[in-house]
Amino acid sequence: MEFVRNTWYAAGWSEEISRTMLPRTFLNEPVLLYRKEDGTPVAIADLCPHRFVPLSLGKLVGDTVECLYHGLAFDCTGKCVDNPHGNGLIPKAARVRSYPLTEQYGLVWIWMGDPVLADPALVPDFVWLNTPEKYRAVHGTINLKANYLLVMDNLTDLSHAGFVHVTTLEPRELAKASYEVIEEEGRVWTKQFVPSMPVPPLMNIVKGFTGVLDHWLEMRCDPPGCMITYYGFTTPGRPREEGWGTYNPNIITPETDNTTHYFWGSARDFDLDDEEITQKFEVGAAYAFEHEDRPIIEAQQKILQGRELMDLKPVLLQNDQGSGRARRIITRKIKEERAAAEAIHDLAEQAVAAE
Repeated sequence: MEFVRNTWYAAGWSEEISRTMLPRTFLNEPVLLYRKEDGTPVAIADLCPHRFVPLSLGKLVGDTVECLYHGLAFDCTGKCVDNPHGNGLIPKAARVRSYPLTEQYGLVWIWMGDPVLADPALVPDFVWLNTPEKYRAVHGTINLKANYLLVMDNLTDLSHAGFVHVTTLEPRELAKASYEVIEEEGRVWTKQFVPSMPVPPLMNIVKGFTGVLDHWLEMRCDPPGCMITYYGFTTPGRPREEGWGTYNPNIITPETDNTTHYFWGSARDFDLDDEEITQKFEVGAAYAFEHEDRPIIEAQQKILQGRELMDLKPVLLQNDQGSGRARRIITRKIKEERAAAEAIHDLAEQAVAAE
């Protein structure tokens, strides 16, 4: 499967990356994550070039990784810096790939493509995750046994909430909400608004509200993997600024063709010091993802058996517009990267021929 490579993918929450070596797979590539002694995060290929044993089986010696099998040591650039055998000669080919990283919004991000293009400013904004004076946030990680496009479809489809999440988030009335899809400069917005809707279970649980509330539900999607759901309420007829808002990052990274890393978060702009509400948000969000979304998405993957969803010509509804546009953006980016790679290859061949 082809992936967009020249983009930032979430590799892990900041607290997940430590002096304990962490092996993870991204875009079908085994990667080893750890921190240098000064705290800087590092990512190198988790594969010794000598006998292809995972470097994560070895040990950290200072800032270098020593392979368990024969003791070759690699620094944070991927270069072999020690060969304990014979005269200690280090073959030129004894190196592994290193990956650019940036640490922002409480996450470590990895660039799987051309390192020259790895601009940290290209990470989408997730300020809600690390601005405690304005928002109280919780987060977690889930590994889903499904292709990342199926996960993205789920997250960009707002209408499923009134059926899949009826016990935790939404009543069925959401399906009748006004619906708007906007695409601007490679970003897709999906927006819904319902006036005077029965109080959703979430707000009944965390605030004890009953009756009706005006309700907005919006999704910002920066394909291929960065999304955030804006989810909030006001008393009927009142502006958003007077209401209660939640901001829910949904960040996905392809692991393999058929599995996905899902980094979820939930932040709110009210009752910041109420730890009981924070716990309710954490438990509720984890339950919704683990027990409501996961069974649906993984069941899809089993049915598809490796086939691409759109190749089967599924029936499309109005609420599929957001995911449809996001998929088209991903396809376009993959084609652009493929064309650029082919052009570079052609230039290289021409240079060789000229010699």
